[in-house]
Amino acid sequence: MDRPRETQAVTLCGRNAVQIYLAEDRHVNFKSLAERLSGQAEVKFNQYLLNIRLKPYEITLFNSGRAIVKGTEDVGRAKSLYAQYVGI
Repeated sequence: MDRPRETQAVTLCGRNAVQIYLAEDRHVNFKSLAERLSGQAEVKFNQYLLNIRLKPYEITLFNSGRAIVKGTEDVGRAKSLYAQYVGI
């Protein structure tokens, strides 16, 4: 999958979380991503979202590629975690 040209991130005030948006929606294959992450993190998914738990962080990924990274308000850290574990 080609990397998006730009990502945007917004700190969710008072929630200790950052929401990440891609420049354009991308379809995410949850099954493939869950298989790739097995052994690295606790992963659960359904047809609507995939949840990655890696203490102290949690990434909730939507099938459009949008994500909420919980456990930080640091946009740079959230983008880094997104790139490392989601990588789309």
